[in-house]
Amino acid sequence: MIIHNTEFISIDYIESKSLLLSKWKKANITADQFQQELLYCRDWCCGLRAKRTVLNQENFNFVIPDEMYPWIEKEINVPGYKTGVEDFVFVVSKDSNAQLSVMQSFDKVDSIYAPKFFLDHDQALDWITSNKKDKKKIEPIQPPVEFDPQIDIRLNGDNSKAIIKVEVPVESLPHSLHAIKQHMEKMDFMRKNWKKFSRLTKREEGVLRLLVKGLLHIEISEKLFISDKTVKTHRRNIVKKLESKHMVDLYRYADAFGLI
Repeated sequence: MIIHNTEFISIDYIESKSLLLSKWKKANITADQFQQELLYCRDWCCGLRAKRTVLNQENFNFVIPDEMYPWIEKEINVPGYKTGVEDFVFVVSKDSNAQLSVMQSFDKVDSIYAPKFFLDHDQALDWITSNKKDKKKIEPIQPPVEFDPQIDIRLNGDNSKAIIKVEVPVESLPHSLHAIKQHMEKMDFMRKNWKKFSRLTKREEGVLRLLVKGLLHIEISEKLFISDKTVKTHRRNIVKKLESKHMVDLYRYADAFGLI
């Protein structure tokens, strides 16, 4: 039964399965319109007290802005969770940027949901309507057994930028996008913290590399042929220069700048 239908999305409800089916259309949508459609979805879901929901985003082409993620969690995900939505699955978008933003909308706010992603609508529907035993037989998208991406690199017209084209198996799409997302976050971290990191001496970089590997001060001193007191001095300087309060901060620097 179609309960909501606009130029942007259609919502179907299958009462016997307590299932809400939402399908985005190809029409371009603004941020305000997107939020309004999500509110419609939430109100229908909560009003009907649906236990399951499938969001078909094959044609979804809206890149969700970062600042909207907390709003989605608070105004859409949490109310749905409180009214009893148990299973929450997606059909992946053909637009990689849009799909990446959907994944980030859950990851970056530590969402109460960990949605599953499927390549097509029928597979998602089969999984969500199956009992717990049969669900194990219908796997969401998993990393491929064999992974051999085809990479093509070329320069743009004025040689100022490199264009990287990567062809991956379609079943690896969410995992590949997740890896790209992590790379983008590292590059952004490098850009914002380059000046701080550049203040480290080569010796301090060496100490940092060993610190994040879990070596004790005495082990670092033996490996670098310096005193334990010198190691402690280097560590204090590293923490001060990088303005780091916890070991996890040091790890982010080491990871982003290729020390591990």
